[in-house]
Amino acid sequence: KKSDEKLKEFTFKEDFKKMPKYSMFLKIEFILKRSYTSKGEGEFDVINGKRFENPIVRDKLTGSPIVRPSTWKGHVRFAAEKVSKLDGKKIDDTEKATIIERLFGSDSTSEIALKGRLHFFPTFFAKNAEKDVITPLSTTTRTPVSGKSPITLEVIKEGAEGKFYLLYFSYPRGKMFSKEQVKTDLKFLTEALELMFFTYGFSAKKTSGFGVIGDDPTVTVWICPHE
Repeated sequence: KKSDEKLKEFTFKEDFKKMPKYSMFLKIEFILKRSYTSKGEGEFDVINGKRFENPIVRDKLTGSPIVRPSTWKGHVRFAAEKVSKLDGKKIDDTEKATIIERLFGSDSTSEIALKGRLHFFPTFFAKNAEKDVITPLSTTTRTPVSGKSPITLEVIKEGAEGKFYLLYFSYPRGKMFSKEQVKTDLKFLTEALELMFFTYGFSAKKTSGFGVIGDDPTVTVWICPHE
């Protein structure tokens, strides 16, 4: 019901006001332009009596196709590494590495475990997965590879709707923390999200263009304080 949705939004806005200064919550409602696939557990699933090879990741409780928070984090971080410009200028590799560490936290090789400022949430697809077949192509000629059989995949087809949620929480804060640092973080994040959603996609097959979205997503942003 619309009244229930308005109540939830009002409650969220009231709760969000209690967040620390410079927090940001982002919601992106999108429609898939290319199919989405992911690598689930096991070699196949049996759904409604049908066998699906290369199954998609599903929520263990509901069985619904899902993009896990850790998956979102991995795809956004991948895109962040591809960001080359900020404010129209080439970004220095050292500065980029510093921003990425602030946003995503330290990597597994770091001696100091640093938690990042970005927090991700799951995305559930209401539309069920379908079977798709991919023919392996040569990377040079783009023609079918001799001796390789077509690959069957479980996918969420183009046209399916999804919602992406992300919280920017401006902690941890170091001695150099400032409002300008927050602006830099969010501008860099915008560049990374655009690359992920419109260029690389958030699917298991990034190089094939899987998981890119349509050109007109609905974007809602909450920032604390509102002004």
